[in-house]
Amino acid sequence: MGESYGIMTGRSVRKTKDPRCWQLLSLFLGIICLILLITVIVLAVQKKEKEQTSTLYECKQVSDQRIIDLREPENPPNFHDLTRNEIARIFNFMFAQETLNITQPSKASLGSNYIYAMELILPNKNDAFQSSTTRKSLVTVFEGANPNPVVTEYCVELKSQIQFCGSTRSITFSFRPITIPEYVFILDTVIAEANKTVGNILKESYHGTPINCGKTCLGVENVSPFAAVIAGVEGQNYRGLWVPFVQLMEPRNLHPVDFAVLATINGTSTPKADTVWYNGQLFESLDDFKDKWEKNQVSPLKIDFPKMPIHEDVIKENYQRPPIEVEPDGKRYSIKDQTVTSDHWKFSFGISPTHGPQLYDIRYKGNLIVYELGLQEICVFYSSSEPFGRFANYFDSVVMIGHYMKTLVPGIDCPYHATFIDATFMSETSNTPVTNKKAICVFEHNTASPLRRHHAPTETPSGYFEGAPNVVLVLRMIATLVNYDYIFEFIFYQNGAMETKVSASGIIASSFKSAGPKYGFQVNDQAIGTLHNHFFNFKVDLDIGGTQNSYSTYNVEVDEVPNAFSKADSSSNWFQEKIVKVDYATEREAAYMFNFSNPKYHIFYNENNLDKYNNPKAYRLLSKGFVKKVLPEGVGNEPGSPWTRYQMAVTKRKEIEPHSSSKFATYDGENRTVNFEAFIGEENIKNEDLVAWVTLGVHHIPRTEDLPIMPTPGNDISFLLLPFNYFPEDPSVGTGDNIRLQYDNPSSPLKIMAQKLNDLTCKPPKTYSVEDLLKEPEMFIDRPTI
Repeated sequence: MGESYGIMTGRSVRKTKDPRCWQLLSLFLGIICLILLITVIVLAVQKKEKEQTSTLYECKQVSDQRIIDLREPENPPNFHDLTRNEIARIFNFMFAQETLNITQPSKASLGSNYIYAMELILPNKNDAFQSSTTRKSLVTVFEGANPNPVVTEYCVELKSQIQFCGSTRSITFSFRPITIPEYVFILDTVIAEANKTVGNILKESYHGTPINCGKTCLGVENVSPFAAVIAGVEGQNYRGLWVPFVQLMEPRNLHPVDFAVLATINGTSTPKADTVWYNGQLFESLDDFKDKWEKNQVSPLKIDFPKMPIHEDVIKENYQRPPIEVEPDGKRYSIKDQTVTSDHWKFSFGISPTHGPQLYDIRYKGNLIVYELGLQEICVFYSSSEPFGRFANYFDSVVMIGHYMKTLVPGIDCPYHATFIDATFMSETSNTPVTNKKAICVFEHNTASPLRRHHAPTETPSGYFEGAPNVVLVLRMIATLVNYDYIFEFIFYQNGAMETKVSASGIIASSFKSAGPKYGFQVNDQAIGTLHNHFFNFKVDLDIGGTQNSYSTYNVEVDEVPNAFSKADSSSNWFQEKIVKVDYATEREAAYMFNFSNPKYHIFYNENNLDKYNNPKAYRLLSKGFVKKVLPEGVGNEPGSPWTRYQMAVTKRKEIEPHSSSKFATYDGENRTVNFEAFIGEENIKNEDLVAWVTLGVHHIPRTEDLPIMPTPGNDISFLLLPFNYFPEDPSVGTGDNIRLQYDNPSSPLKIMAQKLNDLTCKPPKTYSVEDLLKEPEMFIDRPTI
């Protein structure tokens, strides 16, 4: 056995000494070493990247002159919106007036006296820049508890000892805007009566009910005011409201059911469910509708209840994120006391509760260009064969446009690096000030296109390239008015131009598909998107070289001249264009209706402010949103918006004509609270303080691509104010964003004259993000009820 064992062991030893085994072992160990080497290299690279990342600090504010101070001032300047402290003082003062018998908001009803609105009254223009000017507020009170109900406007002076100022103004009670207590009162009444009287018919027709409905509810999303002049019952204290029912499924406006009730109210009485519309038929009342249904005298309508939309496809997972902008040296503007200051521009801003966004004291490099620029009114008139769509003529001030400037979403509504600013109002539902968080944003934006550029490679003495990026300063706010979202932008360019822009988005309104093709195209299984228009009116108080301004146009006309250079036997003429200056002496002459056959420049200037070539130093108003109103004058609701008749009107500025419309415009057709047509008379407008009333608009024929939410491309309109011989050259030349390339001499290298270029060595600071909305979600989206 031992011999045998020895022999086997010897064989084994000889076997392991085979050179092929050592080669395999060496190869294996080599592979292990290579893997270890690669691992060490990867770890070292990752460590270096981590070290580099850890040293990439947030971008810091380079200039200590840039201050963002969003605190409310203790002593607000003249253009500042009413502060929380001022609103609280006015509340206390008004509640202390025992003779007014004002009810707390929580107990307000149509038959009580309660405060509807508070709004800053601008000082007289001559006093606007005086620090000693006393601030004032217009306080609107609905006095429904009086024997003869009335709306009264009070002037309240915000002195150390607050007091009334001037006389009051009374407005007919039935002219009041739609209020929350009244709106709730009407809807509760109509819905309850409809459910009680014809609830079974509604369930059979629409597979849903208005009350105790679970997930198949019928309700109301929008209403159409029906004024006395439209109903033909002037002088009877009448107010009507068409209340259309819809299936309450997102988006509600696109699930009409062709059933509507006309609610009427006289004085402060209980609303009455009056006329009824169902499937193209008109009935005198809900009882009449029920009676005829039971007698088989009604054509029934059957509509399935829509299914809940699926939203999983809204967000694509693992998708590359979009580009963002970075401020490598921090903010290049300051904000304090609702005033923005940059290297070129300075302006104050605010929000009128009634009219919406307002700007004041707009200056470029210290020169006053515009004293006041603000939205006045939004009008939207629909067309349809059914009453809700037919009488859907909206003057949006009826719901207080400014109150609907709501929270802005970072990365969508404004870039992440923007400065977000709160807006404070008085609300009829609260006895303390209400703040809409982050309702305004200010930011700089590189448009990624040139402001100007030229490449001259062969020009003597040296070829060159010169240009500048188009970096703009933007003030933006967005109003969501029921179904439409209006994006208001004020854009300030480095060359002294500024643009006022409106873009529309949101959900289109609709009528049931039976309304007919002449009013719109069918966009889903049960609705047509109804034809409508949007009109926006802006007040532009220009002060070009002072307050004494004139208005002229430079018309472009045909110039026919002899062609002396032609060798033809018969004489021939040459046709080209020429400039013809037209001066306007009166307001009526300057009421402008756009005509494509007569192109022209609209110019505002001071006749005594000339350049060295005797050109008036002027500003040009260029509209990119002129639209023609096709409705005839003087019919229906058209007299409520006479400013839509003109693409622009120029009038002499008057303190008694502060606005072109009012919150009473919807119902005051019997006796207009503000009659804009009366602004346009025979007043002289040469060398006077002038106001341009600019109307922008668009006719909208909805399409399927407007669903589910209407996109903004093609739905934006604007007007610009452009320097016109105001400066000796483009005033943006020499700004820090410029770049020039040239040779200093024939033998020199190409020289770059510019600020630091793409040497970004910092990361954007953490700013307001979408996740921040989760901190106070109910402030942004109402929590659903169970």
